[in-house]
Amino acid sequence: MTTPTRFLSLLCFLSLSCPGFSRVPDGHFPCINDPDDCSTATNISTYFMAGTGMVQMTGTYDNTNATADPGDPAPTCFAEAASDQQVNNSLWFTFTADGGLFHLETVPCNAGGQYISGGDTQMAVFQGTDCNNLTPVACNEDLYNDNDPFTDFRAGLDLQTVAGQTYYLMIDGFAAGGEVATGLFCIEIIRMTSITCQQATAGTFQIDNNGFLCKGDNLLNALSFDESTFVIPNQQPLSGMSWALTAQPIPADTWPGSIPGIISTPLSVDVIPLYLQNNITSSTPQVFYLTPVVVGGATLINPDGPPKLPNLDISAGCFDVGSTHALTLVPVLDALHGAATSFPATAGQNNGAVAVTVNGGYPSTVSNPALYQFLWNTGATTSSLHNLGPGTYSVTISDPSGCTESIMLMADIIVPATEQSVGIDLSLTPNPAKNTIFLEVNLPVASSLDIEVGNVFGQTLQRLKTAKANRLEQTLDLSAYPDGLYYVRIRAGQKTAVRKIIVQR
Repeated sequence: MTTPTRFLSLLCFLSLSCPGFSRVPDGHFPCINDPDDCSTATNISTYFMAGTGMVQMTGTYDNTNATADPGDPAPTCFAEAASDQQVNNSLWFTFTADGGLFHLETVPCNAGGQYISGGDTQMAVFQGTDCNNLTPVACNEDLYNDNDPFTDFRAGLDLQTVAGQTYYLMIDGFAAGGEVATGLFCIEIIRMTSITCQQATAGTFQIDNNGFLCKGDNLLNALSFDESTFVIPNQQPLSGMSWALTAQPIPADTWPGSIPGIISTPLSVDVIPLYLQNNITSSTPQVFYLTPVVVGGATLINPDGPPKLPNLDISAGCFDVGSTHALTLVPVLDALHGAATSFPATAGQNNGAVAVTVNGGYPSTVSNPALYQFLWNTGATTSSLHNLGPGTYSVTISDPSGCTESIMLMADIIVPATEQSVGIDLSLTPNPAKNTIFLEVNLPVASSLDIEVGNVFGQTLQRLKTAKANRLEQTLDLSAYPDGLYYVRIRAGQKTAVRKIIVQR
């Protein structure tokens, strides 16, 4: 039985998803104003009449049974692979605006579980007097960064309209591997305040953990920013912000897109988190510099390429470069391990000392032990302590990258019952020393001497022997040694004396 056309139209009018293929209890029926074809595009001009900042939302549209017309234009920004058809199940809309600036994007509205697959729409705007004379005006395949797991793949763009001009809007579902995104969506339309290039500001941000990103971690969880400090122009044709990664800080007044090797995210009309997983395979850290860049009034150098910084021509536009923070991708690190060596105090004097040796972690990877962080129970932050009285001393050693666990070491300063100096009268002046120290030895019986200077790691740094004598005066050169704790050991036959030396400049 054939349903009268008027009855079909009434069903379409009553259906909640009337524009497009209307879903009714008896099946799908095309409305008379069927947006599946450009020639019957749905007029949405009324949504372009609201005041600035007011959100307008169309009814629900369903592209499940929509088709691609052979005469449909193929927008250059649609990113289907060569094996997939570029336009698949497009819906068409038309409108005339008053010359204002508008933001358009597809949204879930109240589609619930029937929201278009992954929100994956793509849209293109054309201008012309009719469907046979269309000129591309704007296009978008993804409003948000594809790698951001907190957003879907909806399309959205800013459009500066011309008063009285007729526009045509195509919205299509993205296709990948033969699967096409289908389902329900609405169109959100907002009249925007014009933001000029002169107002452009790249705002402030922070990277947790002093900019170190441990192996396996994601920058998404370490990056924070104050969105209110960003001012993004909406001047046509392309405006937005991008995160730039460079090997060196961006020089002042330099267009970042001209820097060789720069990596950037596509322009976004919003400030969005940056998804970057530390999956480096290198055994050495890799250092980059992260900088926000705001752009206004740019054009694409390669129309088929993405709106990333190297593909933007800003000769008729503007840009603002924000502050830069170092981002260090840290490989898997060895655990920290170390030892504390103590030197006893003389009875009645605070002249004990303790020195720490440590390996592993980030400082070991970059061969820079000065990067280890020390915190003693005395409040000191150096690798060694001097002028100590008897007692127990503890130190917490940390890795500056925060990518390995801290360790704690302990050492006891004691006063030995007898000094380790049998039959040898030894003095060292000055002590602490800078570059030289004067050694004076007196012996009860003439003897040859074996003099040895070493460090706390047990390494012998210099050694000399003398002829037999009762007395020796000798200057030792310490200029090649960094500040720290050392010792001198003197042997005369069966007699031995050991004293510590502190080099301090």
